[in-house]
Amino acid sequence: MGLEYDFDIVAIAPDEVDPEHGMAAVTGHRAVRATFRNTQTVEALHSASPKIRRIFLESGFSLESKGGSLPHGYFLSEDAHDRERILKRLFSNIRNMGVQGEYCGDFDFWHFLDDVRRARPRADATRELQELTPSPQAPDVVKPKRRSVQGRIGFALGLAVVVIVVLRYLASEGSAP
Repeated sequence: MGLEYDFDIVAIAPDEVDPEHGMAAVTGHRAVRATFRNTQTVEALHSASPKIRRIFLESGFSLESKGGSLPHGYFLSEDAHDRERILKRLFSNIRNMGVQGEYCGDFDFWHFLDDVRRARPRADATRELQELTPSPQAPDVVKPKRRSVQGRIGFALGLAVVVIVVLRYLASEGSAP
């Protein structure tokens, strides 16, 4: 079974400097980056030669994965323009820098191109509200951490000691429980 090369478009804050590219977002366009959904695909890209990784980074791809909720072969229709822009930049970088003779590892360019060509927009899918505008959330209720077995045993022994001390005190005072 081959890798899945689906990717999503993720917005970058306009004033944020992209740490992967080392430069500010390009003005005039929505500041975005492409992230693969599949972690194995990202691992395969990490194992490729540094030149291959640089081509993808400079084209607007991320070397981190972000699992998406869309099925294989689909992308959000609102991302079509940004996808096209990033892919044009990728193909231009491949043409200018060349990939012939570079080690690609498990990353298969032909399968990647086939997945890109077959991908279709999905109009009924919408981007999650959190990704576009983070809304203030109510503070989470702090749940106590589960105690380990040793912690539970220690708590039970401590409680038993306290009960024994109280019972001895009551017995020494002459009153029975």
